[in-house]
Amino acid sequence: MILFLGLLFISLTNVISQELNGFVKDKNQKGIPYVNIGIPAKAFGIITDENGAFKFKVTSEKDIDTLQITSIGYYPVVMSIADFKKSCTQNIPIILTEEVYQLQTTTVRPDEYETKVLGTTSVVDLECVNLSGLKQKDTASVRRYKEKGLSEKSAGIEIGNKISIKKGQQTFIDKIQFKACLGENDTAVFRINIYSEGKTVKRVITPIGMVKVINSNNELKEPIIIKSIGKTQVHEIDVSKQNIEVTDDFIIALECIYASNSQMNIGAKPAMFGSTDLLIRESIMDEWVKVPMINLTFIAATVTYKKKGKK
Repeated sequence: MILFLGLLFISLTNVISQELNGFVKDKNQKGIPYVNIGIPAKAFGIITDENGAFKFKVTSEKDIDTLQITSIGYYPVVMSIADFKKSCTQNIPIILTEEVYQLQTTTVRPDEYETKVLGTTSVVDLECVNLSGLKQKDTASVRRYKEKGLSEKSAGIEIGNKISIKKGQQTFIDKIQFKACLGENDTAVFRINIYSEGKTVKRVITPIGMVKVINSNNELKEPIIIKSIGKTQVHEIDVSKQNIEVTDDFIIALECIYASNSQMNIGAKPAMFGSTDLLIRESIMDEWVKVPMINLTFIAATVTYKKKGKK
């Protein structure tokens, strides 16, 4: 009887909790690094490793739940949990197809232009701060991380600065700078994302004030991955070749893919109230939350726009 109950318990455990292993690859069977896999409806996601391998622990999900697999430069794949399980148990890799960008019109930069640095003007002088404390530690988040067996070293937290520009003004983003603060034994992997700000989804009253939940669209055509090892340094990324054009406020974000010390330490400083919005989300599958009463700037963005007074 005891043996029967033990086997029944094991069986029920396997039904309730099942760890799935697999790979995300391109058409040439090459693993795609740092792919986002998750369930947007539940604001939950994981990230593949540098070889495209993943471990996904299925717990309370239903077979009909929709899972989304995304990576910049590839068409997204949407599949049910049932199909995802089948693919993993049969050792069939998930294949992503490279996205082809077709420009309907050729974007021409102005002959006479001005260059300006937005956000913070001196990244090197920013003070190192630990931003992991900004992560939401509500009961539901703690329970989900425990349930999924996720490592704090690869939580996928993402923070962003909203950069304001004159609405309707043709603006090109050329360079991005941020400061990574690491000890000599630390390693961190970051992803830079550039979003056009979407609409406010909802407003929620919290103990610290009114929170705005905002959606967004990623404007990058190629992923930007930065690996920082063993020292504090300023990273400068040239994105001019991606020809990113914006005509309204945009968000530059820093996604922490991995941190050996389980912390997100970067250079930042307080900003004038209301001048630089700080946004945060627990994973890329979640919506942005505008953090009230906290204004920090950690990004410098070099932009180009048409010189004033010229047509």
